[in-house]
Amino acid sequence: MASNIKALVFDLGGVLLEWDRRSTTVLSPSQFLTIMNSTAWHDLDRGILTVKDACKNFSTIINVEPSVIESALDEAQKSLTINAPLVQTIHDIKSQNPDIKLYVMSNISKEHYKIIRNLDLPWSIFDSIFASGVEGMRKPDLCFFRHVIKHTGVDASQTVMIDDTVENICAARSLGMYGILVDDEASKTGTTLLNLLQDPLPRAQAFLESNARNHHCVVENHKDVVLKDNFAQLMIWELTGDENIIYLKWPSGKVHGAVNGHTNGHNGTSISSDVKNGLWNYFYEEPILASRDFPPDADTTSTAYVSIPSEYLFKVADVELVLDKMAKNIDSDGIMQTYFADDRPRTTPEVCCNILRVFYRFGYGSDPRIRKTGEWVVNCLKNDACSNGNRHYSTPESFLYFVARLHTESSPSPFSKELELVKEKLEERLNVPSNPLSLALRIFACQLVGISEELYRKDLQTLLALQDRDGGWPAGHFCCIGKTGARIGNRGLTTALVARILQKEREGI
Repeated sequence: MASNIKALVFDLGGVLLEWDRRSTTVLSPSQFLTIMNSTAWHDLDRGILTVKDACKNFSTIINVEPSVIESALDEAQKSLTINAPLVQTIHDIKSQNPDIKLYVMSNISKEHYKIIRNLDLPWSIFDSIFASGVEGMRKPDLCFFRHVIKHTGVDASQTVMIDDTVENICAARSLGMYGILVDDEASKTGTTLLNLLQDPLPRAQAFLESNARNHHCVVENHKDVVLKDNFAQLMIWELTGDENIIYLKWPSGKVHGAVNGHTNGHNGTSISSDVKNGLWNYFYEEPILASRDFPPDADTTSTAYVSIPSEYLFKVADVELVLDKMAKNIDSDGIMQTYFADDRPRTTPEVCCNILRVFYRFGYGSDPRIRKTGEWVVNCLKNDACSNGNRHYSTPESFLYFVARLHTESSPSPFSKELELVKEKLEERLNVPSNPLSLALRIFACQLVGISEELYRKDLQTLLALQDRDGGWPAGHFCCIGKTGARIGNRGLTTALVARILQKEREGI
């Protein structure tokens, strides 16, 4: 177990048990809510009032006959069902961590507690059950929490409270307990709890390996579209160093790591003098949501040359030919362009970052042909040009990530001092809500440029809480299709980023 948690405390209603609010047909939702917030209900919870006596009190509050209210409470009890996914998660946790203690702590009357004990919950798995009607106290009373902490013998800091009511979670946290509010699918099924208890790194690595050569991109609002690209695969290779989990189609048409799992590496034996063999296309297969004659681009090409080991690249094309092609592919301002096509005049700041990375990687950092491109990147950074993304990238983190890469890989350079501004820009983005992939790019960029772990700690906690049950992270998005603006993400890329973040954390880098 990755944490020092020794006890889990579960609520019943809304957590282990679910009830259908529509089942109480004799009372309106507002009437039900009114009586649940009354002091008479609190006394019912504490065992001070019986159900019958409480219903008499409720009758004076909502002007409904006591027998009708009692019938409504009975209907609510009969509608209770077991939260099977969470129960299965609890069994999994107990089997993996046999020493962990499990408890129930619930606001429930004596009579209703007797009824629900007949439900097919795995009662024996719990070490103790604290029912408010039996104990004479209720949540969020601090005395009830102190009572539970005392009787479990587990320190509050090593105890997790899982509850569906904000005020109960607040009370638990005020005493030092860790609180999980059950308010979404992840918390309802126990995924959030698993993420707290289990080491996320081996789960992430297992996800990457078990889905090898199936780390396809997804397109927002196009659920049926499977986008197979070279670009995300190259980024995953750079992050993981593992060529066995990705697939590529080389410019020559040869395939590396077929999607069905068969590996067909590049077997060329000599450097090609044809520059076309060094220009990469974004798409692995036929273009999707784009024109059929989609040309090779400087972004994918640059990423290939900074991601793939030299024993592969030097068998493809002479890098000097590729750099020369990029240097000549400029707009009227002297800035290197995105596509190797006369009919697509595009300049993109993120792409320029990656082009510059290639020039520095191969010892051409002082090449005068890159000066205007470098100056433009610096100006985009200074003036927050990408604060809303742009035609090809969907978030500001995409630009900041590639700038961070450039900054760490091009020092010393004529732009080194000015690129240090990326630290300030990243700090301004900390704790700003974003999608999972964008958030991962932000945190890894912070690590690259040496921002203190304390500053991005909250973002990292947010990101780790998003790990899915299979060990991977949601796809999120970071780039987009220029023609339509449809945003693109990739679960494998998000997961590879988080794995690198965790590795760097543990290495103290």
